[in-house]
Amino acid sequence: MIYSIVGTHAATKTKAIEELKKLCTVSRYMYSEEVGELESLINATSLFGDVICISCVSLMDTSSSKEELIRLLPEMEASSTIFIIDEPFADVHKVNRLSKVSKKLYDAREEKTKDNSVFLLCDAFAARDKKQAWLTWMNIRDTHEGEAIQGALWWKFQMIWSSTLSGRRSPYTKDECERLGGELLRSSIRAHRGEVDLKKELERILLSI
Repeated sequence: MIYSIVGTHAATKTKAIEELKKLCTVSRYMYSEEVGELESLINATSLFGDVICISCVSLMDTSSSKEELIRLLPEMEASSTIFIIDEPFADVHKVNRLSKVSKKLYDAREEKTKDNSVFLLCDAFAARDKKQAWLTWMNIRDTHEGEAIQGALWWKFQMIWSSTLSGRRSPYTKDECERLGGELLRSSIRAHRGEVDLKKELERILLSI
């Protein structure tokens, strides 16, 4: 069984999460690097007969995990395990695909506005412009969701990382890409586990460039 949440609108996402909490308690959060274990959870059973509930976070952001998720969607739909697919940055094609297999899809997509401050932050981060990144961060940290900022930074940094690995000019070395890319990816994971405050962790990463 599949329930999907798409978009970053805070109030809509909160309402969706609260509604889903009445249905089940999340047993595990799954991220792109763990997607190889997804198939094994489709027919999983609990020793105590509880409903197994898996939250799949941003699996569609990475090509390899996206392909695996799409491959397994029909089996996930028919499974007694509840899968919550959380895709903050799903485009219309991903939304259409998820709507076909979801028992319910919560649409938390934001209406497009002229506010491009998150993308300015991404550009400053990509250019390793610490001063501009900090100034932009100060303007948006209290008005934007941490997950939205983290997702945008991770999306942008993947481009920088790929460019660096291909030998193109880059403000970051390969080792720095591995460090920063790893920290960005883990920031969301650690925040979901309650290990860090996501915005504070993003601020630390921005100050480290």
